[in-house]
Amino acid sequence: MGFGSLGFPDRGSSDKVMQPRVLDSLSGHYVSQISTGLYHTVAVTNKGIVFGFGDNERAQLGQEFIRGCLKPTEIMFDKSSIEDIAIAAPSG
Repeated sequence: MGFGSLGFPDRGSSDKVMQPRVLDSLSGHYVSQISTGLYHTVAVTNKGIVFGFGDNERAQLGQEFIRGCLKPTEIMFDKSSIEDIAIAAPSG
């Protein structure tokens, strides 16, 4: 869902989407948590893989070198001492 001013994953268009939809790029993953900011989304799978997509102006997707991302992209971090993952994606 969203207003689409920055485009949508798997579509690249800026049309409004007013209901949730399946993202083909996340097929094969069981998403257990989703959190959204104003223009970005973060999802975590049941295996602890974290994906981000949308606006990245402030590196909220964990990628300092890209402005935004239409394809859910894995957020890389050292998981060796992590016991549990929870996400929050505030807008500010």
